[in-house]
Amino acid sequence: MSAGGAVGSATSFLTDNHMGLDCLPISSPCWTPDAKRELPEAMTHLPEAPCPFAADHNPIWDYGTCCSLRGQIAARELEALGESELCERMYEDMSAEQAIALAVELLVAADRLEREHAGDAEKPTGAAWNCTYDFEKMRWVWETHSTFADAIASIRCAARWYDKVGRLGFGVHAR
Repeated sequence: MSAGGAVGSATSFLTDNHMGLDCLPISSPCWTPDAKRELPEAMTHLPEAPCPFAADHNPIWDYGTCCSLRGQIAARELEALGESELCERMYEDMSAEQAIALAVELLVAADRLEREHAGDAEKPTGAAWNCTYDFEKMRWVWETHSTFADAIASIRCAARWYDKVGRLGFGVHAR
């Protein structure tokens, strides 16, 4: 455990890994060329159609689309909680089937982490941040470390996003 109660090391994460991660839906290789042409890049719907992710309130960075996910949040939380392998997998491009499989693994990890720390008087903290995304208020909040509950919420949010992307028939491009 590092300073502040975090399991992983934010310093090693920042020096050893990617500095950012946006997850974007990409069309499936089995789609017809005409179907691929109709959709804007990194979107799962036509511009005039409602976004299937609108009600999810996923964190999106400046260059993301309404269908994207700022994956860096969940990836850093995974790293802070000792889930380095899952963290690294989020930085990989994947098919729809792989996205659904990763969603299941993320949920299993979140459930396991919650069980492991259920009786802890002091829960581990999540990643060190300048700010975190408050899922209840749906806005960015400036802090030092995310709470264990917020870290788990970020991981579950990413799992829901990967699952939805995959079930809509899209793969994931990690950039």
